Amino acid sequence: MSLTSSLKDRTSVMSQFLTEHLPSADGLLSDYRRRLARHPAPLRPDVGAGRRPDYRMLGHTIDHRLRISLGAPTGQPISEGVVRAVIDDDGWPEPGVISTVQAAGNALLHELAQYECRHGQPLALDSQTEDRLVRLCHIASSFEALYRYAGWVRGNSLGSTRPGATLDEIVDAVPSHVVDDIRQQMALAAHPGPFDGLRQLPAAQRVCGPVFDGSVHVGGADADFIVGGQLIDCKATIRPERISRAELYQLAGYLLLDYSDSYAIKSVGLYLSRQGALIDWSVADFLGFMGARLELAGLRAACRYALTDGAAGTQAPAPGQRRPLPRPRHAPPVQDTLFGDPH
Repeated sequence: MSLTSSLKDRTSVMSQFLTEHLPSADGLLSDYRRRLARHPAPLRPDVGAGRRPDYRMLGHTIDHRLRISLGAPTGQPISEGVVRAVIDDDGWPEPGVISTVQAAGNALLHELAQYECRHGQPLALDSQTEDRLVRLCHIASSFEALYRYAGWVRGNSLGSTRPGATLDEIVDAVPSHVVDDIRQQMALAAHPGPFDGLRQLPAAQRVCGPVFDGSVHVGGADADFIVGGQLIDCKATIRPERISRAELYQLAGYLLLDYSDSYAIKSVGLYLSRQGALIDWSVADFLGFMGARLELAGLRAACRYALTDGAAGTQAPAPGQRRPLPRPRHAPPVQDTLFGDPH
């Protein structure tokens, strides 16, 4: 069971722990919605009348394209997805499709690897290169789905690949509205948008797809980005006002699973890619708004204890250690941030 799956299950240890130790998520949610009102309406993909976009896949695609801007074009979910393409769904797709998809996947990994760079990549390349790169990112999202679902799930677009097709053919089959939509989101991320200054950070401060000490204790958990000590989850939603406690608890879960503070996280935030907006909080304000009863180190120790039933050697916090953190009386002041205000 992954972190997201754990949070969907109210009876899971992680869900119960966060509900107990961060009982006032509605306070943080209210602050988020107040600050959201400052930003313009989100972009919407234009797919034509009578058609519905695949918002989940578009969300994964913008995530991959943003990672390339930070110099990290591939990761374990994509490469592992190529491997897991052998796991069919009760005979679907046929073996000829599977072998074709795996060959295309290996070619995809090779091509994307050319974008790996310690200095990152521009947020917009020349038109022809950008067009192909967005399509590659979209295909990468389908391979990531093979990883997330441990094999094929009907509906994955790669399953309709013609046996013997080349990567170029698969690239050409990506709908044009995907390219248009992602390019618009990347324009919002560019100057003076949130991602403009990130490529200036040292490579060690640009982490994509971070995995945490405690990821293994929830069946897997990898966040989107940690940049300059800021944990960021990218949301490509067209209804940002519907962000709920679940998304905030997801951020909290990532924060607490970094038991050893290996990423030195100082702030957390949601990047709304269809608005080019970052709504973030210092760790102290984030936990304060959520009614935390322990400091961060104590929360992490207690979380580890709960998830391992004490097997990891961490003692349960004594009752006397529990005390509410001060709640912010007002919205947190505007912080110095790597991102700046795009509006």
